[in-house]
Amino acid sequence: MHHVDPVQRLYAVPLEDFVAERKQVAKELRAAGEKDRAAELAKLPKPTPPAWALNALARERPDVIAAWADVADALRAASADPGPGLRDAMAAHRDATNQLVQLVRAEVKPGGRPLSEPMIDRVRALLQEATIDADRAARLRGALVVEGDAGDGAEPAPAKPRAKRSSTPEEDEEAVRRAQEQAEREAEARREELRRSAGEAAERAGRLREEAADRAHAAAEASERLEEAKRVLLRTESEAEAAQEAADEARDAAADAARKAEVLAAQLRDAGG
Repeated sequence: MHHVDPVQRLYAVPLEDFVAERKQVAKELRAAGEKDRAAELAKLPKPTPPAWALNALARERPDVIAAWADVADALRAASADPGPGLRDAMAAHRDATNQLVQLVRAEVKPGGRPLSEPMIDRVRALLQEATIDADRAARLRGALVVEGDAGDGAEPAPAKPRAKRSSTPEEDEEAVRRAQEQAEREAEARREELRRSAGEAAERAGRLREEAADRAHAAAEASERLEEAKRVLLRTESEAEAAQEAADEARDAAADAARKAEVLAAQLRDAGG
């Protein structure tokens, strides 16, 4: 048989049955010898209608709650390290929160009655608290939002560092707004630093382009001088070839004249003899 956690079982009952169910579950735990757990459970406060509504939605539509919690996690991460994605994360969180609040208004009715507008405002405030605090977001995912309803007959819950809270939903939203504005200011400072770095990089790129242009011009001049040198060399080679041909012709003529002179000399010797 699948074991249901007593706390989850307690927070899953209709709001009007909470007190009776708490007594029954505590009784069963005592009978099972778990007196300490029974005492702890007996001190759990009855949820307020807004808290019960969020728990109910988390049980019935866990995918919706998980999607909202993912967006809240993304905003929390973006706020901790502001960057270019912060504004988009804020917009996505605002849209997701509005959609979730509208879903609570339309589908969840604690005690069979729709939530009043002040209660809807408190739902929004609970979501803002879960946005700031990852632990509260985890409790929302688990359908265990534990905001208590005073006067339900339970013993006071043990004091916790964050239990005492006197701020209003408006003050909570104002605190979130101030945190987001601070994150935006930090993001703008980072963007300004990036713009300054980009300007310096552009200036350096301009200098490098000028140097490249100067070097390209010098290379073009050197190439032109090389071409001229090649032309001069070609002319010199042609002139050398012509001179060599003239020298060869003069040598051949000299050899021919020498042979003729030898023939004439021989003829003269013969005639004298």
